[in-house]
Amino acid sequence: MASQQQPLVVGVDGSDASARALRWALGEARRRGTPVHALTVWESRAVMAGPAPLLMNPNLAPHHTREQHWQDLTRLVRDCMGTASSPEIHAELVEGDAAEVLADRSADAAMLVMGDRGRGRLADAVLGSTALRCIHRARCPVVVVPAGVESDPEPAGAQSIDPVLG
Repeated sequence: MASQQQPLVVGVDGSDASARALRWALGEARRRGTPVHALTVWESRAVMAGPAPLLMNPNLAPHHTREQHWQDLTRLVRDCMGTASSPEIHAELVEGDAAEVLADRSADAAMLVMGDRGRGRLADAVLGSTALRCIHRARCPVVVVPAGVESDPEPAGAQSIDPVLG
């Protein structure tokens, strides 16, 4: 049964920070009864250096890189879900600029969830560059899950108070 509620969109790049964000979002989605959309956004850089690197290492080919990203994403989703049957989760791999894609997807989201640092080259002292760009461009509330915060599953039937909405 597909949910009609706006999803929680989570940026996933394979880092510990994005795994923490996904676990947090899954817990929050269970409490809200909303689906989760886990997105890995990747950019193909194989063509930038010409054909020589591809001849020396065929695993750099875009279709191999895409397949590796897909395997990493589905493994992370499976690991974070564990044996839970909810919430509804959709995993998607998108080629493009991470901040642009996530900000675009935020238009139809209840919330955009990200880790505090990912695998980007230009990580800021507190936030990763993608998270910082998303905070400025997103069209929904953005939650950045910092180190030390883990999803704390609540017992069934427990009432929780949304820290933002009350």
